[in-house]
Amino acid sequence: MILAIKRTITILISLLMMLTGMVQKSDQVGTQVIPASDSSNIFINDYKKVELSAHRSGAGEAPQNTLMAFEYCINSKEFDVDIFEFDIHITKDGEIVLLHNNTYDDTSNAVEYFGKENIRPQDYDYQTLHDNLNLGAKFNGGKAKYSSLRGKDIPENLRVVRVGDVLKYTEKHSTKKKPFRYIIEIKDTSLLGMKCADKLYKVLKDLGIMERTIVATSKPDVGKYIAKNYPDLVTSADLLEALLFYLYSLVGGDAAELEPDYSVLQLPYGSTSGVDGFFNDLLQTFTDLGSKKFINYAHKYNMAVQYWTVNNPDEMQHLVDNGADAIMTDYPQQLWELLN
Repeated sequence: MILAIKRTITILISLLMMLTGMVQKSDQVGTQVIPASDSSNIFINDYKKVELSAHRSGAGEAPQNTLMAFEYCINSKEFDVDIFEFDIHITKDGEIVLLHNNTYDDTSNAVEYFGKENIRPQDYDYQTLHDNLNLGAKFNGGKAKYSSLRGKDIPENLRVVRVGDVLKYTEKHSTKKKPFRYIIEIKDTSLLGMKCADKLYKVLKDLGIMERTIVATSKPDVGKYIAKNYPDLVTSADLLEALLFYLYSLVGGDAAELEPDYSVLQLPYGSTSGVDGFFNDLLQTFTDLGSKKFINYAHKYNMAVQYWTVNNPDEMQHLVDNGADAIMTDYPQQLWELLN
């Protein structure tokens, strides 16, 4: 309840600032990018050395959060990916699996198979989900060649997949010269999210990739749990924390007062959807979350700045020019061509 009140107050303050003209839409003429090449934060990159992050592992080109999407990105001869971004939930029997939404309804044949809606990972064991769901059933409006496959005909790379299995696959193709990085968002809340964090920590530690992985969550209770129990994890700010940081930048405050336990800011850019999307779009109507001024401010406090979900080439170029550290996109080839 307290966190919800704080979030509401923060949003109201933001709206008030926008309405009173305290927020500027863009940089003032002459604003320059301040390089942060001496930063100790490995997710802060040299100017215009923007990392390409495949959002939901390339959701625009392959069924999101499936092994097929990872294979598409890794095997492509047209582009390279620096960061894989994906989302996780925990199943009834304690396995952590890839899924963005809270249910499988919108991306698979779950409603058809179970005969009801709201099919959530937490209500079923991993094997049941793995053996019966086709996560490509609704890709491209259900018109893909594999959309109608069911049962034993479903290829392995379109079945429900565990985090450990995906990361073992990507790490086989990761190199010492250019190792893959990861952004993994825990979607579950409360105890489920905390259990998910426990499991994820073990997987990352066993694979030796903790320093290359950013763990994200929009659930404040889960974020606090991670900060307390796993301080060696690299984490990003939740929505409220990121907004507070941004407000500090607007008024020229000292962000050290926030005592952040995160080292990465992940901000929306471009059109979004849903309730949060409405607020994000409203905020972006009045201000530029990807301005040079803000990115300079974040870098001053050793904070990496990454943006989601950017599918417009003009917005991509704007963020590149302004010094963003990473851009998450559903269309990695499009961003790669722009960067190269």
